[in-house]
Amino acid sequence: MKILFGVPIKVHKEIAEAEMDAFKKLGVEVIRSYFGNSGYVNNFFGRLFLILKNAINLNIKAKKSKAEIVYLNTAFDRKTLVRDAITLAIIKPFNRKIKIVLKLHGSIESVIFSRSFLKNYILRNTDLLLLLSQEEFDAFLKAGVNKNKLKITANAINKLYYSPDCYFRNTFNLKNNTLVLLFIGRLIEQKGILDLIEACKLLKEKNFDFKLFCLGDGPLQGRVNELITDLNLQSEIILKGHIPEEETKYFYSNCDLLILPTYREGFSMAIFQAVAAGKPIITTKVNASADYLTEFENCLWIERNNPEDVSEKIIFLAENKEMRSKMSASNLMLADDFTAEKIVEKLNSHLKDLFEN
Repeated sequence: MKILFGVPIKVHKEIAEAEMDAFKKLGVEVIRSYFGNSGYVNNFFGRLFLILKNAINLNIKAKKSKAEIVYLNTAFDRKTLVRDAITLAIIKPFNRKIKIVLKLHGSIESVIFSRSFLKNYILRNTDLLLLLSQEEFDAFLKAGVNKNKLKITANAINKLYYSPDCYFRNTFNLKNNTLVLLFIGRLIEQKGILDLIEACKLLKEKNFDFKLFCLGDGPLQGRVNELITDLNLQSEIILKGHIPEEETKYFYSNCDLLILPTYREGFSMAIFQAVAAGKPIITTKVNASADYLTEFENCLWIERNNPEDVSEKIIFLAENKEMRSKMSASNLMLADDFTAEKIVEKLNSHLKDLFEN
């Protein structure tokens, strides 16, 4: 079996690389082709040119390598519909027998249920949709997609990437009893970042000793800065901005808790990287987190848009060291279920089924 991988340039690249390596170990021939926008092309014509360039490159590689499967890491939103429809329109006519597999790193419900021509074109010309949660699976099924085209998968994590740095607290002038909190994600409303900052205000009012590291940027950057200043939280919250994915491991390894009060997620890599690092988690019960995490064993659930609940759960875990230790051990065990080898073993079976059916 020959698979041509569309590898993201900016996000999820590490996940795709891990899957490719695992496929190679199974004896599958893998060809790489970079796919997507690095973020430097922002104007309409520039993006259109890049889409066409990437699609033509994929088509050339598919024909030259005689690939049997084109496997694209993508999403299901209005922007990716345009890109993927153009890509399939270029690849399919020249490679009639090739199988198209889309791994969706997130989807928008309104797009799933839309009557968009592009959406319907993509679904007609895709042989397999790989989804990252039961909730997404149910949504596509409800939208009328053939059940045989849908499979649930996961993203690979590796707990060997994480090791604490004994100098971390000295680097940031933190006392031994200061609770280190971590938020990683885009600074957008749906990630719950404003709720988290409001929760930090409540923690400070209770004289709770903590430091929150926020990794990520986004359109709410200015508002986040203003809110931190207005609430006098400059000493408690450190905004690190966007940092390369590789460098985030340093913060996963050295935090005490990961907190993500998100309103909507697919397979949150922030959550599952924390699992791999063996960290207790406070988050909302959505999508893949709901599928794989168990409260009190791996995490504590919080309500959406509820800063008071967030602050109470932080204090609860801070005061329950034994529970934090048990969560850490449970998450390290859970990480073993998400190795690239285990995930790709199942994927390989799904891909083989495409030719048998």
